Amino acid sequence: MLEIYPWQEKQRQRLLEMQQQERFPHALLLCGPDGIGLDQFAQTFAMQMLCLSKGIDSENACGTCQSCQLFTAGSHPDLFIIEPEEEGKQVKIAQIRELIEYVTLKSFSGHSKIAIIKSADAMNRATANALLKTLEEPPSQSMLFLLSHRPSNLPITIRSRCQRIDFDPVFDQTAVNWLNAQSIDSDLSAELLLRLSGGGPLKALSLVENEQLAFRHNLVNDLKSLTKKGCDPVQIASNWQALGVENIFVSLMRIIQDLIRLKLLQERANLVNLDLKEDLQDLVNSLDLVALARNYDFVLFKYQQSTGPMNYNVLSLFEEIVVNWNKPKTAY
Repeated sequence: MLEIYPWQEKQRQRLLEMQQQERFPHALLLCGPDGIGLDQFAQTFAMQMLCLSKGIDSENACGTCQSCQLFTAGSHPDLFIIEPEEEGKQVKIAQIRELIEYVTLKSFSGHSKIAIIKSADAMNRATANALLKTLEEPPSQSMLFLLSHRPSNLPITIRSRCQRIDFDPVFDQTAVNWLNAQSIDSDLSAELLLRLSGGGPLKALSLVENEQLAFRHNLVNDLKSLTKKGCDPVQIASNWQALGVENIFVSLMRIIQDLIRLKLLQERANLVNLDLKEDLQDLVNSLDLVALARNYDFVLFKYQQSTGPMNYNVLSLFEEIVVNWNKPKTAY
């Protein structure tokens, strides 16, 4: 039986109120950080909407009717889910055309046909334009959930035709308690894991399970080597590529932010990478504040290129970053 996560109750109540007041939109844009649980929230609510026993105004799906059984088996005819065929790839226009055809068909349950677009920001402009007509003139029974960790990457034409529901990063006791209940095998506290994940509890869990935290030490050491100019920048870039695009860009930006905080506030700095404070302090003493700020802007710019519609060579992006680490005034 699908359930929302404990930190999603506010958003759930908002949607329930829309249902009860009969003002539920035809398209919802669910936005939040990676690991906040957008997918499960959308599917839990879709299951409730399609439930035959309790009806659309009930707060929970019954879990036993024919609709719920089909949903649980992953074969519900009134649910259509699309996502990029490979991680980091785009949603294809052919997938959107299948969705458009699907929502025009008669509903199996008689009242709703639901489509969920995961990683909606992975649509390029042509793909997004193909979806526009359905958003502008939706079939009466259709309901679309668009999920996005980077809503700014979506065209304004898409965003303006959806009701937006935001899920903020969570660092409170509710998320801490949930993480502690997962029996995490880590020396790091739940509070620190939430910091490192950017407030996404599922991301925090994934970081531990996939052993994606240890490389931060290597990343700091790489920056030390680049600062001292005693290394091979191309080899460092190659090592970063092997660790994953998202991992490196996000971790690198957070490390540079911590270095800036240390430069400005020293002992009072509220660090994300709190467990690396001594290493960061050692590094920050040899860096200039203006140079740090410029390097952060440069890394952010390259990150935006890596997540944009153009297919940039990731290794080349990393090579530009390491080569420019000691050249903050280089134009880009």
